[in-house]
Amino acid sequence: MTEITRRDVLGGAALLAAGAAGVAALPHHHPHQHPHPHQHADPDPNQHPHHQHPHHGRGRGPNWDALARRLHGRLLRPGDPGYTAASVPYNRRYAAIRPGGVALCADTADVQTALAWARAYDVPFAARSGGHSYAGYCASRGLVISLAPMRSIRVDRRALTVTLGAGTRNRDLYAGLAGTGVAVPSGRCPTVGVSGLLLGGGFGFSSRHLGLTCDQLLETEVVTASGRALLVSPVEQPDLFWACQGGGGGNFGINTRFTVRATPVGRVAVYRLAWPWRDAGTAVSAMLDLVATAPGRLSCRIGLGVSGGGPATGGSPKRTVTALGLFFGRAEELEGLLAPVLTVARPSEQVVEELSYLAAQAALAHNVPFDRFASRSRFLDQPDVDTAIRWLERWPGSSNPGGAGVTLFAWGGAIARVDPAATAFAHRGQAYLMDSETTWTARDSRRVVAAGLDWLDGMYRALAPRGQAYQNFIDPSLAHWPAAYYGQNLARLIDVKRRYDPDRVFRFPQAVPG
Repeated sequence: MTEITRRDVLGGAALLAAGAAGVAALPHHHPHQHPHPHQHADPDPNQHPHHQHPHHGRGRGPNWDALARRLHGRLLRPGDPGYTAASVPYNRRYAAIRPGGVALCADTADVQTALAWARAYDVPFAARSGGHSYAGYCASRGLVISLAPMRSIRVDRRALTVTLGAGTRNRDLYAGLAGTGVAVPSGRCPTVGVSGLLLGGGFGFSSRHLGLTCDQLLETEVVTASGRALLVSPVEQPDLFWACQGGGGGNFGINTRFTVRATPVGRVAVYRLAWPWRDAGTAVSAMLDLVATAPGRLSCRIGLGVSGGGPATGGSPKRTVTALGLFFGRAEELEGLLAPVLTVARPSEQVVEELSYLAAQAALAHNVPFDRFASRSRFLDQPDVDTAIRWLERWPGSSNPGGAGVTLFAWGGAIARVDPAATAFAHRGQAYLMDSETTWTARDSRRVVAAGLDWLDGMYRALAPRGQAYQNFIDPSLAHWPAAYYGQNLARLIDVKRRYDPDRVFRFPQAVPG
């Protein structure tokens, strides 16, 4: 392996200096800046001095024009057409954190240029692929290095590989694979970036059969803190390659390209079931019994949800219990697997249909949660369904039609067949991933937002006070997060961080320690 040392990073100073016109020295980089994790309403820059524009009171500001001239892509500044859409993160809870500029990178050279410029002018920065960081860590008051334009997709059907630009989103991937007869396990939400998805693990409706997204990685290109673009694989930089398989985005560099393994697929079957709330306990218990013995070809997402106002904002709450998933097989076989559940708990809605793989992804696609939200996750072996039901009946409400809920994603299958130490993704042996969430909008008062967050924290403590958590559902309120996200792999990740980013250029409140 080629060893990356502090000398290598310091040796990259010439490249860094070249990336910012007229700058000869490289001052120390400021950390990323974000709101307090327990902040209840939207961030207010006037209330939080550490979010003020960088370089306030300094004699020399950053030369944005120099950056714009050097990019092959575009630099968007406040007031430019497209700036607002490019600058706001998916979680509108952090919408007030606006950058001084968004570098729309056209290629790897642009990423190197933007990183060099940010370091040279001591401008805080955040790299962004799809912008779905639940904690807003893809937002910055300085520079957003956006990979969104880098959406190339190249399918090699003979080699069964797919090469993706780092700006590719789930919807781009599914569209790019249409008609090829191959699949790559990816997520449900169409606008999620594949880069962040893969780097933090990545699961979806095909993962119990095909594995996690990170398990398909064959090669990636990474721009490290030194400004160098490294080709990373099991042979070249194997420790960094291992860290890119679930170690979390934004920790070790900026990934610009991925080559992943593809799998031939044919027609599949999907199911969508819903029950009256009064049958929630019976229905969920029946689904849990099914998943316990079901083959890995069957995936399952169980949702307990509530929406529609509630005590805090008025209106009658609507509560739902649903199950949906994908089955690699015929619809008739799927119906046989579901039969015991349907006998015990008769659904109010029932759909079982056979589709092409691409059509199945479209049928199951949905962006949730949305607008402003908080999400807390745990990996569980035995979900406490009765406690979840009781807490959902006490949700204080908000004006967001997405409401609040508890979701259980069936784990196991191909996910569990990978040793926890084989990749940086340590969560292999558990039965379920639980996600609990509450949502709101800008119309809700601070009192309503605070009530929802307090409710979420109480339910979370009641359902899962300790254990591992999913790093892609990154949670700014999570205690002991390094161990919760990375488990037994934390020590090795810290070692990789120290070797590839010794000065912690890539840092945010929950970055891998170094």
